[in-house]
Amino acid sequence: MTMTMTILYMRKTHLYVSLLLHFFHYSYSQKTCPNCGSLEVPYPLSINPDCGNPDYSIRCDPHSQKLYLDTLNGSSYVVLRVMASFRRMVVQPSPWLPGTCVTQDMPISEGLWLNQTLPFNVTSSNTIFLFNCSPRLLISPLNCTPSSLCHKYLHSSGHVDPKRELQCASGLDPCCTFVAGGMPSAYKIRLHNSGCRAFRSILHLNAEKPANEWEEGLEIQWSPPPEPHCRSQSDCSGASTCSTSGKNGVFRCFCNHDYYWNQTLGTCMKKKKHSGIVIKISIGIVLFLAFTVVMIAAALKKSRRFSTRARLAKAREDILKSNNGGKPAKMFCLKEIKKATNGFSKDRILGRGGFGEVYKGELCDGTIVAVKSAKVGNVKSTEQVLNEVEILSQVNHRNLVKILGCCVEAEQPLMIYEYISNGTLHDHLHGKYSTFLDWKTRLKIASQTAEALAYLHSAAYPPIYHRDVKSTNILLDKEFNVKVSDFGLSRLACPGLSHLSTCAQGTLGYLDPEYFRSYQLTDKSDVYSFGVVLLELLTSQKAVDFSRDEDSVNLVVYVIQRANNGSGTEVVDRRLLGEVEPLTQVMTCMNSFLELALACLREKKAERPCMKDVVQHLHCLSEIVDQEEPSN
Repeated sequence: MTMTMTILYMRKTHLYVSLLLHFFHYSYSQKTCPNCGSLEVPYPLSINPDCGNPDYSIRCDPHSQKLYLDTLNGSSYVVLRVMASFRRMVVQPSPWLPGTCVTQDMPISEGLWLNQTLPFNVTSSNTIFLFNCSPRLLISPLNCTPSSLCHKYLHSSGHVDPKRELQCASGLDPCCTFVAGGMPSAYKIRLHNSGCRAFRSILHLNAEKPANEWEEGLEIQWSPPPEPHCRSQSDCSGASTCSTSGKNGVFRCFCNHDYYWNQTLGTCMKKKKHSGIVIKISIGIVLFLAFTVVMIAAALKKSRRFSTRARLAKAREDILKSNNGGKPAKMFCLKEIKKATNGFSKDRILGRGGFGEVYKGELCDGTIVAVKSAKVGNVKSTEQVLNEVEILSQVNHRNLVKILGCCVEAEQPLMIYEYISNGTLHDHLHGKYSTFLDWKTRLKIASQTAEALAYLHSAAYPPIYHRDVKSTNILLDKEFNVKVSDFGLSRLACPGLSHLSTCAQGTLGYLDPEYFRSYQLTDKSDVYSFGVVLLELLTSQKAVDFSRDEDSVNLVVYVIQRANNGSGTEVVDRRLLGEVEPLTQVMTCMNSFLELALACLREKKAERPCMKDVVQHLHCLSEIVDQEEPSN
């Protein structure tokens, strides 16, 4: 009898302990949702209000037992797998509409749109293919060429039937590729009738593998979950306290002392205590490592300083050996330049750019100069200023800004060149100055700029590619004579080679699209940029202007569209026409000027004219205007 009672007592005790542990577990951690079919739903994901974190809500279809991620505007995406340890899940892109190159989420929600107030966003592990796109995307940074990975996917993945393949990429409907990490927003992949009408995503794309081995899917990540909300202490476990988070009066269950919040398990975990000796050893190791890092950093800094000084000394030696119109480049001392710019005073700043600042200065002899300074500690801008000194020391042309010397004593190099008093062409065309440039003056500016570029391409040896021709780099003196400036991105050509292979650099709206795609820099890249300047002179509009209609933001696209529709003359600034009759030689001159600009902007560089031909064409147009004036 006693043995039987003992056994019953032990069983009851075991049951009480089990119940207590079960209760403690659920009061101590957040409840994890049950599986949805074969997929686990880890914390903090929530498929109903009683489990997980409501901010991380996804949906489990009770009939199909499939998980869905519901997005904005009515679209849903099937969840293929969940990776709790990485806080990521993979969803299936929207299915195709039957017999079309359009996905189902285009007419419903215009693509995938995630709520920015929720913790989900698109990762950069996705490579996105866009299909059935508007032709205007051809000049954008997207890779829409026939050799893009997008076309390889269409042809070889086995996921697209031949009929749909033709609909997705034939004729004028491009197929484009980009990486999701390069998106303006990581919360949407937008589809639109005037843009692209379908998309697919490849995970961790390896271009060396065949397309049929690429994994299709869109990876979504979620932010780590914060502590759970609470209204009173009864909502929290014994290891946490309900207190305000300081944000909008929200209360959360914050872990007590000696506990920490485990984001993966959604619970407060006990901190591991270390013995005194372990702590002391750890402190000693940390101090030793910190001392070692400081010493290494000091040595590296000292080494870099000596390296920089040696490089600047070499640059000074090269400059002294160079000739500028038969005169050696002058070396200015830092003290003299500081005095000339009033200690680089802010009120002496003429302009700022990616390279640094330009200051107005006055030398001891009364000469007004411009002083260009690289950014302190910025190796790239330092190299650009030194590159500009090197190039300008080798050239001599009346329409190129003249270098007077340089200073390499300072931490950053300084370039001293002639001061041009009348601002830039951009300033005059786009509102900074009230003076209106008439047609004859604009022809003169175009001709002189072309002469300067033709000199760089044909007369200089080795030839020089400017690489950043734009209206802000065309300076004007009081008589509106041109001085082309800013050679920080310029490159010396290699005699005997058709191009230079270099990373595409330049300014948005002026950058040669073929150079952007092939990384092959030639003189025709400058010709393309000059073509954009010609359009600015003709239209008085900016190369890129987001205040214009969506399809007209890029000036080149805007003008080409109207020229193709037979209404090219409509882009001419009406103020230039004045009282000019439609059939006068001046109007004919403007039409010829537009044709020249469009020739410079041809897609293939081989079809563009060289700068020598451009100079001859502009001289002929100037003669037409000069002959027209006496008759008027």
